[in-house]
Amino acid sequence: MKRLTIRVGGLHTIDADLPAFKPTHVIGILDPTMPEPGGYRHLGPGTDRTLLRYIDREVEREQSPLPEHVETKLAAIERAIAALDRAPVRLFVHCHAGASRSTATAYLALVRQYGPAEAEAAFAELLRITNKPWPNRRIVEFGDALLGGQGRLLRPLDAYREANANRLPAMLRVHRIRALRDPGYAERMGMKKSWTVEERTKPKA
Repeated sequence: MKRLTIRVGGLHTIDADLPAFKPTHVIGILDPTMPEPGGYRHLGPGTDRTLLRYIDREVEREQSPLPEHVETKLAAIERAIAALDRAPVRLFVHCHAGASRSTATAYLALVRQYGPAEAEAAFAELLRITNKPWPNRRIVEFGDALLGGQGRLLRPLDAYREANANRLPAMLRVHRIRALRDPGYAERMGMKKSWTVEERTKPKA
């Protein structure tokens, strides 16, 4: 069975990733106020592009991921899979850090190919092609419902999160350190001073 070749990236590597990977399809996820990445200049005129805008949150708040965002992603994934009949397909998925929104999207692309019954295998493949991912659970939950997973997509994700509970705080610390060392890093990544674990995971009082 032909499969998509998938790469996940972030804004800090996109200038190198796009010309090296030469994607045929791109799914990008950015905050609503973030401009289109300059790295998109490396994309060819025939590249299938899908750019979505919402904030990396896992609770119901303004500009959180919505089911229609996930529906749009799945439609883009379907186009990529359909294109396999004509030629090899290279799908590049990015968000800001390449850790949460993009890895959740890549996971859905893998599940679409493996099938919901093989979500464990799809998640194992996600871990193979990414570095310390932290997929957005809200996105995966919507994807599970749309793909008829009946909770199967969430099980490997929840087990992974439980086994790596310290990973998200560590990831945030790394980004803050990089921003302190490189004044332009925070701007390139669209980071805000208020971007904390609490903002991403806790609803308003």
